[in-house]
Amino acid sequence: MKIGYLMQAGVPDVRQRPLSGPANHVKKVFEELKNLGHEVCLLFQMDGRIWKSNNLEDFQVVSIPLLEKGPMRLFERIIRRIQYELQLPYLALFESIRFAKACRQELAGFDLFYERMGWMGYGGGLASRWMGIPIVLEVNGDHLPEMEMLGKAPQGAQLWVSTILTKSAVNQASVVVAAGEGWRKKFIERWQVNSNIVTTIENGSTLVEQMTREQLRSFRNVEEENEVVKIVYVGAFEPWHGIPVLLKAAAMAINQGVCLHIALIGSGSELERIEKLVSELNLETHVTLTGFLAPEDYLSFLAKAHLAVSPYCGRVEYSGLKLLDYKAAGLATIASGMAGEPKVIDHGRTGWIVPPCDAAALCEAIVLLAKDRELRTNLGRVARIEAETEHSWQNTVVQLSNLFENLVFASSE
Repeated sequence: MKIGYLMQAGVPDVRQRPLSGPANHVKKVFEELKNLGHEVCLLFQMDGRIWKSNNLEDFQVVSIPLLEKGPMRLFERIIRRIQYELQLPYLALFESIRFAKACRQELAGFDLFYERMGWMGYGGGLASRWMGIPIVLEVNGDHLPEMEMLGKAPQGAQLWVSTILTKSAVNQASVVVAAGEGWRKKFIERWQVNSNIVTTIENGSTLVEQMTREQLRSFRNVEEENEVVKIVYVGAFEPWHGIPVLLKAAAMAINQGVCLHIALIGSGSELERIEKLVSELNLETHVTLTGFLAPEDYLSFLAKAHLAVSPYCGRVEYSGLKLLDYKAAGLATIASGMAGEPKVIDHGRTGWIVPPCDAAALCEAIVLLAKDRELRTNLGRVARIEAETEHSWQNTVVQLSNLFENLVFASSE
């Protein structure tokens, strides 16, 4: 099968090394699809250009001569000038048409499009209609609340127009794949689509293959009495990730006699605030800020850790990649959650769920698991065993491949 992997809007930069979490997601899906024998070509829009890659190592700029010079280019400039002068809403019209034409030009003869959904990215939907092939949307979150938390949400007429345009892309999809059951429910609620076309396929973790059981603390039985409890956080430093809640909980746990050290692995807009809070809480000797690290560079932190945390505050995390990495690393995970989420953590069996934004509850969980070696070891072992059977990227992509093949077969009848 020939699969066009599309990313018009909300693109993780797959050209930059080390790869971010979302970019690594794209890489693993791309590679595993190829391992299953499919031909895959990635087409994405970034830096005002459209890029193409058949291997995620070499990237070529895609040229659309008809739209880049002559009357069409002049027409675009005139329309953009009128839009600017009259302060009309942004439509992403020319970007979407250019992306659609790039799809038709570079992916002629392909069987299916698989697009990582972004806000106002409707070029893939246009191309699928022109070419008469199905398009599958991949959903990894809820865009509007995330834009609001970053202070980048559209307002007024721009919100109205951009919502309509994004809805048009949603309506073009033959199937929608959500990265978690919670995202599936949120997507159906947000866009009022038929629930039958929205399915859930959990993401995977590269660490299932990269780390063996023999490397993991929960399988090695090397605990020592009075050892400092090592806690790890991996991810972005954004307002909804709840790192200040974690730091306050850690300070409370230390006051209750727990000897601990936290490795905060990542970076983001909250870094300055986090550094200030570390100082205010007198946690300088208890916290290490590593900066952004690629998975291969933070493996040693996970292998040595006793506990992992996902302290989201302000946003429900339905299926974070960090949770799958923690499980693959055989770690007892403390995660913010409510109403049965996150489903990938089973409270008391593969991890521990606490209410979001509740430093006291998080502290209580840290103290409990810091003192109860048997409990945290059992949580970590069961989590790892489950990761081996459910959270490999191979397992994820086999499910995607089966879905694609059924869809292409149905569309050809």
